[in-house]
Amino acid sequence: MSKRIIVYDLLISCPSDVSNYFEILEKEINRFNNLFGRFNDIIVRTRFWKQDTYPEIDKSPQEIINRQIVNDSDMVLAVFWTRFGSPTENYGSGTEEEIERMISEKKQVFLYFLDKPINPSRLDFKQYNKLNKFKEKYKSQGVYFTVENEETLALKFRENLELYFDSVVRGKKLRSEKKKREILWVDDRPENNVYERKALEKYGINFHIALSTEQALHIMENNDFSLIISDMGRKEGNLEGYVLLEKIRKINPNIPFIIYAGSKKEEHIIETIRCGGQGCTNNPIELIDLVITYLLKK
Repeated sequence: MSKRIIVYDLLISCPSDVSNYFEILEKEINRFNNLFGRFNDIIVRTRFWKQDTYPEIDKSPQEIINRQIVNDSDMVLAVFWTRFGSPTENYGSGTEEEIERMISEKKQVFLYFLDKPINPSRLDFKQYNKLNKFKEKYKSQGVYFTVENEETLALKFRENLELYFDSVVRGKKLRSEKKKREILWVDDRPENNVYERKALEKYGINFHIALSTEQALHIMENNDFSLIISDMGRKEGNLEGYVLLEKIRKINPNIPFIIYAGSKKEEHIIETIRCGGQGCTNNPIELIDLVITYLLKK
């Protein structure tokens, strides 16, 4: 029986010192296609300048790459290690230009920095300094991950790829319900959860941030939330997540409450359930799955 398959083109962009990781990343994309993609009628195709471009006369190399594979790609996977790359007419490197183009068009960017050791004699310090300045530019935007080796890179990328397409599949269902989804996130260091919030925003979810139990309870007086996420330890106490949960249950016994903390030991999950919560995790994928599952139940 024929099916309607949606195809997404993924641009792989990287300087020369990580170009040999292309095959590792392509294997993860094939695994994604064979599992998540097969069950959701999605295929991701890769585009890489070494394989998918051809020479043209009277054009700069980056113009050729942009026209042939960048402009109509749906998303980009960019990886850096020690080199920033060669400058283009308008940017510090070709990879930077490709990332900025995708961001300006509101397309998905998967950005990773390898923190893998290298012999100092092989390090180009000019390139490395440029790379660090570029990394600093995106530090507060929650758009990149630092990984220690190529194996971690491959696993983290496939995790993020599945998470992104889960937001496409289940996010469509949530948005079709045309309900306003508001979540209260309680954490005294909200900068640590920028990535998770950005991922959940793709499902059509909006956030209110509280830095303390007192502030959370005050915000709840004038707002109607679909769900609450809380950290565990704050300045108020090491088990403040449980304190907030017990106070919330006296006000609202039904609102889903999830603890997102540094541990998901069995005893912490049991205690969360005992206090009336729905789950406890330190894994972003599990967090997002819990959130979407309970929003869809509602």
